[in-house]
Parts: sequence; C-alpha cells; structure tokens
Amino acid sequence: MFAVQSADGLAGLEFTTGHLDPETELTTRDTRWQLWAGTSLARPFWYATASTDTPVALVRAVTECVSDPAPLPRWRQDAYSYVKGFAQLAPILPPVPPAPTPLDVQRAASRRPATLPTSSVPRRSTTSRPAVPGPRR
Repeated sequence: MFAVQSADGLAGLEFTTGHLDPETELTTRDTRWQLWAGTSLARPFWYATASTDTPVALVRAVTECVSDPAPLPRWRQDAYSYVKGFAQLAPILPPVPPAPTPLDVQRAASRRPATLPTSSVPRRSTTSRPAVPGPRR
C-alpha cells in the first residue's frame, strides 16, 4: 500500500497494490484508491473510493479538485457539527463591478445622440380664436 497525507493531517490518499477482487471493490471500501478528509481514515468527514478500473486521469482530476486550497462556498447550516472546528467560515461578498475603461466610456459616448431630441408638447390657450369672416346665415 502507498499512502500520502496532507501537511495539516486532515486529508489523505491511499493506493492499494496487488490483486483486488473486482466484486469486493464495488461493494466495500476495500478498493484500489481511497481519498479521505478528517482526522482519521477510520472515521473520516468524507471519503471517496475508486476501483482498479477507474481511469487514472479521473482519480487525478478528483484529487486535484479536492486538494485545491481555494475556498468553496457552503451554507452555514450545511456544516456538520463535527466539522465546524476544522472549517474556516467567511462571508461571501459579491464581486465589485469593474470600473469602465476609457474605451468603454468612448463607446458609450458614441452611442448617445449629440443633442437631446426636441419633443413636441401640445399647448392649450385660454384665448378664443378670432372670428373668421364668411357668409352669414
């Protein structure tokens, strides 16, 4: 067996060498690959297994994702009580929109009309119209 553990001791990977029964690999935790997180493999916070037939590229991709130190968004209520001492909780702030570049300002200015369009507003008058001369009735 080959085993590696993270520097903080909270994650590990085990690779079992030799022949393994394919049926046993699919029905138990006796598998070719085991990834785990927690203080012990006997009682991990979570674990993942992969059989002999799992492509190594998939095991590598999962291992890289799991070992990525970038924070993951989690809802506070989804953190189990036995993990709370190990998790670092921080609020997630929405990203600040980037400031417009000079090119953005220029493009916005070119889309605006040079002058504001005039609008016709009907006017009401309080004076009466002059009488129009015409035939009398």
